[in-house]
Amino acid sequence: MKLNLQSGIQLTFLVLCCTLVAVRVSGSPFVPGRCLCPETQNAVRGQLKDLAVLPKSHNCDRNTVIVTLKKNSELVCLNPEAPLGKLLIRCWNRAKNLGRDVRLCLKRRRRRGQQHPRQRKRGHSRRLTSSN
Repeated sequence: MKLNLQSGIQLTFLVLCCTLVAVRVSGSPFVPGRCLCPETQNAVRGQLKDLAVLPKSHNCDRNTVIVTLKKNSELVCLNPEAPLGKLLIRCWNRAKNLGRDVRLCLKRRRRRGQQHPRQRKRGHSRRLTSSN
């Protein structure tokens, strides 16, 4: 009787281990609605203070890009498929791989040839016409 009881316990333990391994290998199923950012924006105005990029996980099926605005410390979720989101993800990955500070990604660069909208080009001031 001892031998049968002992083999039954061993068999139960073996089945339990196999079940746990099978569940671990298959991964947990995706449950929608657990993403940190349910709604995202394509772009954001103003200076950025901080950046957080969360990769895909079992909680969320997409990358999450969160920026903090410098003006009011508001957290804004960016669309990872939008141009700004892709740019920040690419810069964040590069900074992490090279061991650099991620805040370098927050400095926006102007494209060549573009001027600040409030500035006028030199020599193109308003000319007043005289009515003589």
